[in-house]
Amino acid sequence: MNGNLMVEERKAYFRYFRVWIILAAVALGVYVFLAVTQKKEEPVVVERNNFRAPAERVFDVADVLSDQEEQHLREVIAECERTGTCDIILVILNQEMGLTDSTWEYNMMNYADDFYDNAAYGYDKPHGDGALLLDNWYEDERGSQKGSWLSTSGKMEYIIGSYEEGKVFDAMDSYISSNPAKAYEAAIRKIAYWGDDSRKEGRGPAIPLWCGPAAAFVIALIYGLVCANQEVGKDTTTPMTYVPAKPRILRQNDLFTRKTVSKTKIETQSSGSRSGGGGSYGHHSSSGGHSHGGGGRRR
Repeated sequence: MNGNLMVEERKAYFRYFRVWIILAAVALGVYVFLAVTQKKEEPVVVERNNFRAPAERVFDVADVLSDQEEQHLREVIAECERTGTCDIILVILNQEMGLTDSTWEYNMMNYADDFYDNAAYGYDKPHGDGALLLDNWYEDERGSQKGSWLSTSGKMEYIIGSYEEGKVFDAMDSYISSNPAKAYEAAIRKIAYWGDDSRKEGRGPAIPLWCGPAAAFVIALIYGLVCANQEVGKDTTTPMTYVPAKPRILRQNDLFTRKTVSKTKIETQSSGSRSGGGGSYGHHSSSGGHSHGGGGRRR
């Protein structure tokens, strides 16, 4: 008896939602067919178009890296330049840049910008798309002037802001003391990640066409099951079914027990303060008159 009842309930359910199920099945079949037969687009390859700049990308003036590490970083940069479609240059110094934050930032910025401009770096054209990572290891009896500066040009000037700069320096911080080569590689890959054109809206990997109708079918099916359960399983009792009479509230009042006042001072940070002794100069012109972005962090 119960088995026959369940069969009848299932038949009633499918009769009630048969239009939904048929439409969803047809849509799913059409989109699966299109997903299978559509021609997959080849990834867009952007060729480097600047033949004026030198081929060298790693300048270890401070002699921090071994020859093998320098060569490895050159290979990493070559790979990342194709991914990020931007020139990536690494310059490592051991040079005095100033003790105060403002002096250090100004000198690091000018050095990085001028290095980039004088070599006419740029993936698409001289002084075009690219980023130069300048890292300084200078330290004397007066204190440390260690830190990094990222100079950006072309599209990278607008892609990499203070947030992205922070992520590049964060990638370095984990390794710079123990393994500088690994720190530089992490920073280089992060720069390429931000420059990757395929990450932009409309250029990323497409979601398969069948995902949309499949999701619609699943949602419709779940919705139908919920509606069916609501119809079949409506409660025949209420919370008051077995209560012989309406409960009486004998007494109702508010009891005020105590008063407590808490005061918390909210600390504010001035807009001119910079975490870690670094900052961002944003958009500016170099001494050569070329547009750059940039920011740095001391360590």
